[in-house]
Amino acid sequence: MSLSDYLLYTGVFIAILATQLGTQRPDARRLLLPVAIVAGVGFKYVKDIPSGNTPHLIETSGLVLGLLFGLASIALIEVRRDPADSRLVTVAGWPYAALWTAAMALRMGFAYGSTHWFTHALASFSMQHHVPAATYGTAFVLMVLAMITVRTAGVLIRARLAGATIDFGALGIARRLAR
Repeated sequence: MSLSDYLLYTGVFIAILATQLGTQRPDARRLLLPVAIVAGVGFKYVKDIPSGNTPHLIETSGLVLGLLFGLASIALIEVRRDPADSRLVTVAGWPYAALWTAAMALRMGFAYGSTHWFTHALASFSMQHHVPAATYGTAFVLMVLAMITVRTAGVLIRARLAGATIDFGALGIARRLAR
């Protein structure tokens, strides 16, 4: 990974946490923006999905990790209805931030380690099992996308169960899907 990649990932991470930590009153745009950002960044890295059992297992592992981190993040965020106006309120504290930080550290640690600590071992494994280098990036993009999508879907579902309203006014397609 290049320095610009590290900066991009760190910037996305900070932006996501900044919009989710503390007590928030998110509208549809604020909820869906992180999914759109990660999907957009994903297009830069996911050109085509490699074939073969091992690459698919690695990518599936990234997806599963994202689902698990996403489910854990839902457990660490409070979703409620504001009694004054029935709008959605989310509350996320330090345990939530720690979970997201752990997920980020896992990805960045692997990326850094693959070029500094265990380069030879990873290259040997990749050659022996016919794993293209792009597979690892794809797995991490799938991990982040799954984590954010599961978190967003969980907040939307829990908001609906709590009877909270979410402003879909600015998002025509999302407004139709929410009905």
